[in-house]
Amino acid sequence: MDLSSVGGVVEALVATYTAGLEYYTKWQRRKWQENHYQTPAKDSLCGGNACALSASLGFSSGKIKEAFDDGVDILGDGFANGDEICRESLQGNLELLQEKIYDLHKAMRAENGPLDLCQAVRVSESVRISSLAALAGLYKRVAVGRLVPQVLPTAHQQRPRLSVAIPEEDMVKPPDDSVGVDGDSTEHIQIVYHAISSIKPHYLQSEPPSPPPTPKQIPDDLQSTCTSAYGPRPKNSVFSMFCPEALKYQVNPQKTIPRHRSCRCGYNWHGTHIEDETAMAVKDGFRITARFLGKSHCEGGFGCVLCTSSGRTETYRGVQDLKDHINASHIKWQLLHDRDMVSG
Repeated sequence: MDLSSVGGVVEALVATYTAGLEYYTKWQRRKWQENHYQTPAKDSLCGGNACALSASLGFSSGKIKEAFDDGVDILGDGFANGDEICRESLQGNLELLQEKIYDLHKAMRAENGPLDLCQAVRVSESVRISSLAALAGLYKRVAVGRLVPQVLPTAHQQRPRLSVAIPEEDMVKPPDDSVGVDGDSTEHIQIVYHAISSIKPHYLQSEPPSPPPTPKQIPDDLQSTCTSAYGPRPKNSVFSMFCPEALKYQVNPQKTIPRHRSCRCGYNWHGTHIEDETAMAVKDGFRITARFLGKSHCEGGFGCVLCTSSGRTETYRGVQDLKDHINASHIKWQLLHDRDMVSG
């Protein structure tokens, strides 16, 4: 496997995580059988809840690949090839992970192979955090001077509570003087035990952290409304800024905008602002359509329908202001997923 590029090292990291998950699953199934437990379903060795090591190995693999793919989508080959700083950091992480996965492989093949689960979880978490930080740093260096987001979105999303509970400065190889008489690192056992035992329910010590909670709906969205000429609408919803007629085109992608009349609010569906196709062009060969502007219009200009998933959007007074925002704040895959953005 070619490790001369960031893409090659990321591929090796993902493959190593995948192999580790396979080795651990086989080791775990054998332990269940040796202890005469009733064998659960193949993909549910922990009684319906993935244990901490399985969760960490599976999550880390997907997260690192997702961050790398997002960087390549935005920055292309410059990100895929990377620089020496990022490659050296990822190669160090790869060596650390491969060493621990080799221990998993030996434990799987041995008759009574011991396995330090706490250390395995700790290494898996440490490698993921360090690798995401390396990719985020590479992204910032390559993005300088480009009209793209200056922060890699994936690498800065919230981590599971297991990794948050373990301070990053502690997630390195323990010093020699922290090893107890039985050969275990007492410091890191305390850290990992605290992280795992803080997860509820307490009788499932190996249960992984639950995913981040779904953002709570603002009560005022359901209880408080404001009255307009078109009837009551949510007061605090991001969608309350759009014209009610514009909302119809957001929720019904099949609805076509009228050809010969203006909106009840006065917006001209086919005004002079859409006549110049060149003026409607945005990044990566995409072009804003009349329907996109129609479903985006609001009092005082336009909102950005690409931002609504984040829960807020600004008001842009004209088409040029909206274009500048899209070029600076949104990436290609977002434009691809809006049917009212056309390419070519």
